[in-house]
Amino acid sequence: METLIRPHAVKIFECDRKKRLRLRCLFNLFQDAADEHADALGVGYDFCLSRGIGWVGANYHLKINRLPRWRESFSLSTWASGKTAVSGIREFKAETPDGEVLFCASSQWALIDLVKGRPVSVAKNLTDYVLRAERAIDTAFPALPLPERVDAATEFPVRCDDIDINDHVNNAVYPLWALEGLPRGYADDRDVAEMEIAFKRPARIDDKIAVFTQIDGPTTLHRIAAPDKSTDFARVRIRWKAGG
Repeated sequence: METLIRPHAVKIFECDRKKRLRLRCLFNLFQDAADEHADALGVGYDFCLSRGIGWVGANYHLKINRLPRWRESFSLSTWASGKTAVSGIREFKAETPDGEVLFCASSQWALIDLVKGRPVSVAKNLTDYVLRAERAIDTAFPALPLPERVDAATEFPVRCDDIDINDHVNNAVYPLWALEGLPRGYADDRDVAEMEIAFKRPARIDDKIAVFTQIDGPTTLHRIAAPDKSTDFARVRIRWKAGG
């Protein structure tokens, strides 16, 4: 199966206060579709677990034209577009029945040894799988810089509900943390136009989280780290547009 296409209608529990699909739910939909398609390709969770390896999110690059509203239907497509020595590249695209592209993303997933926590060779550990070369976003996942200054900062503990089946914080939580790091009211009249995420190290249940944010007009840069900055968990860059 070269491309997986899944229909979806936005549920009330997936909506934010503006009756639009929550960003965390958007990333959850990405993960679920990716998991199903990886299984269909023969390189999914169970196959990898039996060999002591697993896919771990390394990067996301997301572009949003608009978020679908409560009860709105769309189709989410996903496909594997490429490989590196130790990672796979995966694309996502959401479209309305009329062909309007709501949002799209490119992502990179590292293949790791689950015991050592280190990247392993894709070619040596996985069977060959079908690729579709088309990219949703033409990105090489450039390194995200650290904030040069801190315009806003917040701290909080990891919640039990943040932990997934891999016993660490699910990657859909990090964009939510970045948004929590903004000053109250900043996003009231703005919408996310583009988001880049670089995952550094998985956070776990006993970790304390700090978000250090730099604000430059319509661009915000977020460092998600330990409060003393001894450990980096993720970096996020968001470009905003007028909205509300």
